[in-house]
Amino acid sequence: MGDIWQIVLGVITSLGGCGVIFTVIIKFSSNIIAERLQEKYNLKLNKELEAYKSALESKTYISKTKFDAEFEIYRSLSKAFFEMVKDVSVMIPCGVSMQIADEEKKREHDNKLYNIACKSCVVAQDTLNGNAPFISEEIFNKYTEIMKLCNMQLGAFERRWNVLYIASQKEKETFTHEDYARTEEINDKFKAVNNQVRAYLSKLDVIN
Repeated sequence: MGDIWQIVLGVITSLGGCGVIFTVIIKFSSNIIAERLQEKYNLKLNKELEAYKSALESKTYISKTKFDAEFEIYRSLSKAFFEMVKDVSVMIPCGVSMQIADEEKKREHDNKLYNIACKSCVVAQDTLNGNAPFISEEIFNKYTEIMKLCNMQLGAFERRWNVLYIASQKEKETFTHEDYARTEEINDKFKAVNNQVRAYLSKLDVIN
């Protein structure tokens, strides 16, 4: 660089008065370029700082003990509700399912599915109630809505034993279009609450 500047200065000296003008132009241009580079650097730096600030603000910082406790709560809820939704969906499927030709065997099979779904609903209800104070009201209400819909499916199955329901036994044991649609609604709501819980947990960060 020293050699280059010596050559430049030699050229400027040989130019005389024009060299002075040339020097002023170079200095002026250099200042403009430097300012532009500084502005560009500052803009980039500000963008990086804003992105970092946004990332920090999107996080919720908690202790490892609290994070582990919350993770365990949502894992137990997810497991219990998954079993319930699965068993209720098998009891009253939202699509085409296998049909047993023998009426007696069909009743035994259906009753077995009902008993399994009942047990799953009890476990899910106990798990939700046991963790109610430790989860947000919004998520609690969404789990409660799924629980309510699953209980309605149990009620739809129990129509066959209701002596006050005026219909033939075959009609009592037949599910309605609303019953099948409700199973699909249950699965959609369960998927939605899982996505919400996943998003919530992703925002948590442990304080070291």
